Amino acid sequence: TCLKKCLDMLTLRSKNKLNNIVKHSLIAGAFLLLVIFGAKIDLDLGGSVSFTLQTLFLGLAYYYLPIRWRFLLIIVYLGLGIVGLAVFNGGLGWAYFSSWPMGFFVGFVVTAFVYRPMGNRFLPVLGYFVQVHLIITLIGVMWIAYYLGSFSKGLETLVDILPGAVLKSFAGAGVILLAKKL
Repeated sequence: TCLKKCLDMLTLRSKNKLNNIVKHSLIAGAFLLLVIFGAKIDLDLGGSVSFTLQTLFLGLAYYYLPIRWRFLLIIVYLGLGIVGLAVFNGGLGWAYFSSWPMGFFVGFVVTAFVYRPMGNRFLPVLGYFVQVHLIITLIGVMWIAYYLGSFSKGLETLVDILPGAVLKSFAGAGVILLAKKL
């Protein structure tokens, strides 16, 4: 009877693990599509930098996924773009990836390791989205300044990106809180 209980427990653990894999695969796949779609939504706010919903959807994905799945999601996304599928906002392939947006892509990977807040109160959730956008923005802007050899171009890009990052941070926190109420 002890052996049977142990086997039943192992079977239950295996089923739970499989259920988690299926659940996270579906969530990651849905968010991968949203990140791709978000990269294609290009709102013209008058700046020199595209305003897309890509980082909003990425922040939401990272909020809902465990770290291992976040990393897998972003590696798949970047890999699709590197091999030439049109998943990025402004180009495709290795040549585009390794040019001016590379810093933003590195920021996407780094933010996969940002811990989500324990509670679902507005300020901690907003702080989480601010961290995500701040990391992506700062790494991206530093890369642009290096890539173009112009500190002023980096600052100009930062000024263009900041309002969108703030808006998307508030939007992300709002979506999380709204989803919790449903």
